[in-house]
Amino acid sequence: MPGPELNLLSEWLRSTAARTPSAIAILEDERATTFEDLLRRSLSLARCFVDAGLLPQERVVLVCRKSTDAIVALFASLFAGAIYVPLHPRWPKERIEETIRQCSARLVITEQAGGLIIEDRRNGTRLDPSAAPAASARPLPVLDPAAPALILFTSGSTGRCKGVILPHNAVAAFVQWSAEEFRISAADRIACPSPLGFDLSTFDIFNMALRGATCVILPENIVWMPRFLVQALRELRISCWYSVPSILSGMVQDGHLAEHRYPDLRLVLFAGEVFPAPGISRLQTALPHTVLANLYGPTETNVVTWAYVPDGFDGTSPIPIGHACPYARVMLDESTGELLAGGDSLMAGYWNNAEETERVFCSIGGELYYRTGDRATVCAGGSLLFLGRMDRQVKRRGFRIELGEIEEALARHETVLEAAAVAVGSYLVAFVTVRQGQILSPAETKAHCAEILPSYMLPDRVIIREALPRGGRGKIDYIALTGLAGELNRGD
Repeated sequence: MPGPELNLLSEWLRSTAARTPSAIAILEDERATTFEDLLRRSLSLARCFVDAGLLPQERVVLVCRKSTDAIVALFASLFAGAIYVPLHPRWPKERIEETIRQCSARLVITEQAGGLIIEDRRNGTRLDPSAAPAASARPLPVLDPAAPALILFTSGSTGRCKGVILPHNAVAAFVQWSAEEFRISAADRIACPSPLGFDLSTFDIFNMALRGATCVILPENIVWMPRFLVQALRELRISCWYSVPSILSGMVQDGHLAEHRYPDLRLVLFAGEVFPAPGISRLQTALPHTVLANLYGPTETNVVTWAYVPDGFDGTSPIPIGHACPYARVMLDESTGELLAGGDSLMAGYWNNAEETERVFCSIGGELYYRTGDRATVCAGGSLLFLGRMDRQVKRRGFRIELGEIEEALARHETVLEAAAVAVGSYLVAFVTVRQGQILSPAETKAHCAEILPSYMLPDRVIIREALPRGGRGKIDYIALTGLAGELNRGD
């Protein structure tokens, strides 16, 4: 069994840097960072944090794109014993500030052309890493592997983001398994176009630290430009790829993935949303010599099941989400068919939200399980098949969206009387009624939402109506609205 220190994410970097100091840890554009350089910069910044008074388990918010500098700040936070909280810089400012307040951040890190800007929210000052002494006056803390490592904020039905607390050993469970199962080595070049605030990013960053693989950072502006992604896949000699299915679908359909060969690409993993079976078949046809695997798990548990795509998959039936990973426990609620997940990768709870934490956890046979809200069934061979959601949560580009949060944002407009949001696939439609005597346009409504919600949560269409349909008990008839949204989508 590995020692406790091997479940500390930061110690993986220290160990790998000692073993292969000159190997490339991060490749970004034409800039290569060795493990020795990454460790040196991370430790120097960690000492700067500690000398400024950062205490263990205080929060360091990274309002950064995925970049070399951001990964340095990430590991510096871990070395300093802090909890890093990644937020996307393209989120609306109001949402970013609310999340910073919600997690009581001590340090807030942003990026500018000249490097990192580090603000100490306790006293309103800025830290200057270049002025840090060579030897810190205070030692770096010694951590318990059960201590929180990061908080990932996801959409919440109450209109506020929910902060998922992930301990070191929870992330370690997934990363150590994935490294072993998919034979990650120092020879690999891993690309994962997901931002730091998406749980998929734990795969490339920490497999880099654990196994000495190279983390290849793709320019953010090409993530939804399939032809450029296909070009990068080929020219950067990517060997392992991990993304949401919608990115891969775009690469097949619009990026002409099948027109080229990728001799270095041995593994493609996908997770975060349902990948329609025909799309998987087309992907396999385009990459006949690449292993494909479907990974499943919500942010609260990271990956808990997986299934390989069989050779010659014809796309006529859905791919299962598979069997439980060795570190995970999964079971179905007999009365509802809800998938329950537990095990070593389970979150510690929601940040500062004991009520919601209690609601989603349950104890069965003395073991703790998370209620995923997903319905599943057991198919041939004991494999699990995903059936859909039990609530109004949807996935878009792999991001989790609570439709109630969109409705809450709409309702904050002073002219809006009532709002309802529905989804047809990944197509989001908002229905709005306005107060008597008031006028509101769809464009104005969208602009209002853009000030509050991240881009992936914005409605594709806003319909202004005199009234919303009601069911027999006077509640909004979401089934009727979903049908109307489907008709409008087909009409377009």
